[in-house]
Amino acid sequence: MGFGPQLVDLNGDGLKDMLSGSWPGELYLFQRKPNRMFDKSVQIATAKGEKIKVGSATALAVTDWNGDGLLDLLIGDIEGQMHFARNQGATNKPVFAPPTRMDAGGSLLKVGGDSGPCVADWDGDGVNDLLVGEGNGQVTFFKNTGTAREPKLAAGTTLVNGSGYSAGGKTDGVASRAKPAVADWNGDGQLDLLVGDFRSSGGDPQKPEYHGYVWVYLRKPSGKPESASVN
Repeated sequence: MGFGPQLVDLNGDGLKDMLSGSWPGELYLFQRKPNRMFDKSVQIATAKGEKIKVGSATALAVTDWNGDGLLDLLIGDIEGQMHFARNQGATNKPVFAPPTRMDAGGSLLKVGGDSGPCVADWDGDGVNDLLVGEGNGQVTFFKNTGTAREPKLAAGTTLVNGSGYSAGGKTDGVASRAKPAVADWNGDGQLDLLVGDFRSSGGDPQKPEYHGYVWVYLRKPSGKPESASVN
């Protein structure tokens, strides 16, 4: 599935709100209240009031993608596509344009289904890149060969080979519906890769046992991820 909830201060009030995709595809905002609780969900819409929906199983990355100081939406869907909804409002009043398809390497960006986006400066060149997880567990790196103001994505390169869905729970790596995150996990000054997955270990189809792992890929000195450990 998608979803990919994000905690960000969307309206500039100093409180982190929560944004999430959904299985049907709608995008939701849960605004943080002064008492630190979340308000009831509101569907995210464009300036014209049209609810944003690019497809089903949506997952979000909320980031200033075009370097104008406003938080935009990068949206993955079940078809493996990526969409960009530019924030054309203000810091304290986000207003989103209708989403448009993103491209990479001169073609429309598309991975093997169920795209889960993560934005980070993966190669340390000072501009944000895009990492995308997909349905079979693979994670692909799309280098930003442009600038912070005018991002341009190169064709993807594989960071993690997905091992695919495992009904028996015996998969040796990321199973399915990979959702990547980036952090310096071991404090060595290099960005590492964390990947959540989905799997079923139930032997009885009438009583499936659904769960997921988080796989940790530590960065090698070469800059590539090591083999994963599971947490």
